Amino acid sequence: MATNEYWANRIFSEYVKLRQSTDKVFVSYGDLAEMIGRKGEHRLLGASLDMVRAICERAKLPDVATVVVDQQSLRSGEIKPSPKALEKHGGWPGLRAEQGRVLAFDWNAVAVDKVIACKRQ
Repeated sequence: MATNEYWANRIFSEYVKLRQSTDKVFVSYGDLAEMIGRKGEHRLLGASLDMVRAICERAKLPDVATVVVDQQSLRSGEIKPSPKALEKHGGWPGLRAEQGRVLAFDWNAVAVDKVIACKRQ
């Protein structure tokens, strides 16, 4: 059975690939679950996204988890991530600043394998 660490690595890897190949920044929990092969299991991604935050922090990368939002807020333009992401960044101003970092970051410069290998050490 795959662990949360495995799914966190998949989430990080798939998000970086997405940013390297498209202009898409925000992704819904449902779309993310489908991207990593867990279609319909979007409600089970919380612990893995916490680990993604840790991966990003250790690698000094923008927090990818801030751009994973629920489908309804994405459609309405509110772009609300999880309450945990909001809390981690100290409220809306800090959260929006971090989302801006994700948006502006050059993801083409990220070598996923090196980031994940560095995390394991």
